[in-house]
Amino acid sequence: MKRYGVFKRLPNGSTLWVCPSNDLTEAKTKMVESAIKTRHEHFIHDFTLGRTVANSREELMDVGHRTKET
Repeated sequence: MKRYGVFKRLPNGSTLWVCPSNDLTEAKTKMVESAIKTRHEHFIHDFTLGRTVANSREELMDVGHRTKET
Protein backbone atom coordinates (compact mmCIF):
# COMPACT_ATOMS: atom_id res chain seq x y z
CA MET A 1 0.00 0.00 0.00
CA LYS A 2 1.21 3.48 -0.86
CA ARG A 3 1.64 6.05 1.91
CA TYR A 4 -0.39 8.87 0.31
CA GLY A 5 -3.72 9.00 -1.44
CA VAL A 6 -4.89 11.86 -3.63
CA PHE A 7 -8.64 12.45 -3.46
CA LYS A 8 -11.10 14.77 -5.24
CA ARG A 9 -13.85 16.43 -3.20
CA LEU A 10 -17.10 16.69 -5.14
CA PRO A 11 -19.58 19.57 -4.73
CA ASN A 12 -21.90 17.33 -2.68
CA GLY A 13 -19.08 16.69 -0.17
CA SER A 14 -18.32 13.12 -1.18
CA THR A 15 -14.80 12.14 -2.21
CA LEU A 16 -13.32 10.15 -5.07
CA TRP A 17 -9.97 8.37 -5.15
CA VAL A 18 -7.61 9.87 -7.76
CA CYS A 19 -4.28 8.08 -7.31
CA PRO A 20 -1.75 6.70 -4.82
CA SER A 21 1.85 7.81 -4.21
CA ASN A 22 4.76 7.07 -1.90
CA ASP A 23 6.26 10.51 -2.47
CA LEU A 24 4.60 13.63 -1.05
CA THR A 25 6.07 15.96 -3.67
CA GLU A 26 4.79 13.74 -6.46
CA ALA A 27 1.39 13.50 -4.78
CA LYS A 28 1.19 17.30 -4.52
CA THR A 29 2.04 17.67 -8.21
CA LYS A 30 -0.67 15.18 -9.18
CA MET A 31 -3.14 16.86 -6.84
CA VAL A 32 -2.55 20.35 -8.25
CA GLU A 33 -2.64 19.16 -11.87
CA SER A 34 -5.92 17.33 -11.27
CA ALA A 35 -7.43 20.28 -9.38
CA ILE A 36 -6.59 22.66 -12.21
CA LYS A 37 -7.97 20.24 -14.79
CA THR A 38 -11.24 19.44 -12.99
CA ARG A 39 -11.76 22.66 -11.00
CA HIS A 40 -12.62 20.58 -7.93
CA GLU A 41 -10.90 20.74 -4.56
CA HIS A 42 -8.41 17.91 -4.00
CA PHE A 43 -6.54 16.75 -0.92
CA ILE A 44 -3.81 14.32 0.10
CA HIS A 45 -4.41 11.82 2.87
CA ASP A 46 -1.38 10.35 4.66
CA PHE A 47 -2.34 6.78 5.55
CA THR A 48 0.58 6.46 8.00
CA LEU A 49 -0.47 9.54 10.01
CA GLY A 50 -4.18 9.00 9.40
CA ARG A 51 -4.89 12.60 8.39
CA THR A 52 -4.98 15.09 5.52
CA VAL A 53 -1.56 16.63 4.91
CA ALA A 54 -2.25 18.94 1.94
CA ASN A 55 -5.12 20.42 -0.02
CA SER A 56 -5.30 21.99 -3.45
CA ARG A 57 -6.58 25.38 -2.29
CA GLU A 58 -3.51 25.96 -0.10
CA GLU A 59 -1.10 24.61 -2.71
CA LEU A 60 -2.59 26.75 -5.49
CA MET A 61 -2.38 29.84 -3.28
CA ASP A 62 1.27 29.05 -2.54
CA VAL A 63 2.00 28.69 -6.26
CA GLY A 64 0.27 32.01 -6.91
CA HIS A 65 2.35 33.76 -4.27
CA ARG A 66 5.61 32.35 -5.64
CA THR A 67 4.64 33.33 -9.16
CA LYS A 68 3.95 36.93 -8.11
CA GLU A 69 7.28 37.20 -6.29
CA THR A 70 9.42 36.02 -9.22
